[in-house]
Amino acid sequence: MRNKYLALLFVMILSAIVFFYLSSNTIKAKIDLVDRYDEEIKIKQEILNSAKVLNEQLKEVSKVITNSMTTKRYYNASEVNAFVKKIADLADKYKIPVNSMSPKVVASSDKNLVQQQYSFLLECTYVQFGQFLTDLESFDQIIEISELNVKPIKTDNFEIERPETRYKVTIQLSTFKIIKEA
Repeated sequence: MRNKYLALLFVMILSAIVFFYLSSNTIKAKIDLVDRYDEEIKIKQEILNSAKVLNEQLKEVSKVITNSMTTKRYYNASEVNAFVKKIADLADKYKIPVNSMSPKVVASSDKNLVQQQYSFLLECTYVQFGQFLTDLESFDQIIEISELNVKPIKTDNFEIERPETRYKVTIQLSTFKIIKEA
């Protein structure tokens, strides 16, 4: 009888060991599967985040292209005045005096582009000018700066010296519109 109990105890211990061994292998396999899925999800999430960032950037480019499309072969006065007002508002935002501002119609050599040129004379510090250019870059138009001339403003000896040097900045820039093909 004692041998039967020992054999039963041995079978129970052996079955418990086999049960725990198989259970741990099954759990380990499931954990490995979950880890693989987690890694795949992580990679797909990174791809999705990159795609979202790229989508936002492409929306900005799309906005610039959409705003630059036209069927006319010229800029009308309201478009020119609107751009001049945006520049004046931008200069006012950074307290930059605008000494002169003049639009000039330019004949484009390309039959698919319409070009409008502007000349500005500003007085500002380098910091103000940097802020001005940064905001100018964010306009929803195709802009090309063709001339940029920065010269320090001479001060008289009788004037009180300003703590920061001011500069006379001449900017000549052009905006472009793309003529839609029929």
